[in-house]
Amino acid sequence: MHRPCFVAIMLTLTVIAPAAEEESPAAAAPPEAENTIMAMMVETITPATDTLWGVDDPQTDEEWQLLDDAAVTVIETFEKVRRGGDGPNDNKWASEDKFLAYIDEEIAASEAARAAIAAKDLDALFSAGDALYTPCENCHIDYNPGVAEEAY
Repeated sequence: MHRPCFVAIMLTLTVIAPAAEEESPAAAAPPEAENTIMAMMVETITPATDTLWGVDDPQTDEEWQLLDDAAVTVIETFEKVRRGGDGPNDNKWASEDKFLAYIDEEIAASEAARAAIAAKDLDALFSAGDALYTPCENCHIDYNPGVAEEAY
């Protein structure tokens, strides 16, 4: 009498246990990337600009390509920043002419960097990097002063 109950319980546990171990589709999905201007700056723009500003003396096509990839990343990400984000002030900032002017300058400097990279002109790349630095720093002073202060 006990044997049929035992078998029934074991069969039930065998069927239920794997189902309990499976994650729901929501739990298995990777978390969505944060769509805030701050996240775009920290996760994408900062590493790309660090690459451009940290240029030494690229010798190979691969080294120049890494620089071009960084410049493209800056341009593409600033185009996203221009549209705002999910941060508490993002859409307000994206509607301000001053903020958009900084973005225009940053994109123009990044496009100049791409032209310098295509020509493999290191001096022009340094100049483009300098041109990129000024609007970045001024934007930080106006919109995120803590970041500008941390740089020193």
